[in-house]
Amino acid sequence: MIVQEAIEGTNLIRSYSDSGVYIHGGFPEADYEEAIDPVDTHRTYVETDRYIASDEVSDAEALAIITGTEYNGAEGGEEV
Repeated sequence: MIVQEAIEGTNLIRSYSDSGVYIHGGFPEADYEEAIDPVDTHRTYVETDRYIASDEVSDAEALAIITGTEYNGAEGGEEV
């Protein structure tokens, strides 16, 4: 879902997807991780089907780091 939040103390609104996908629209029309626009422009956005890359480490990756194994993209790791 597209979330729109007023930025306190400004005349700006922040738009983003709460599903972690890019939003499309705005000016210039493009895909954005988030958009900040003046409230009075009434820009609209829709969610895309492209997920935003995350720098977060999954539980399986964290376990591989802690145990000294190699993360192979599965639930477990392979011993190094």
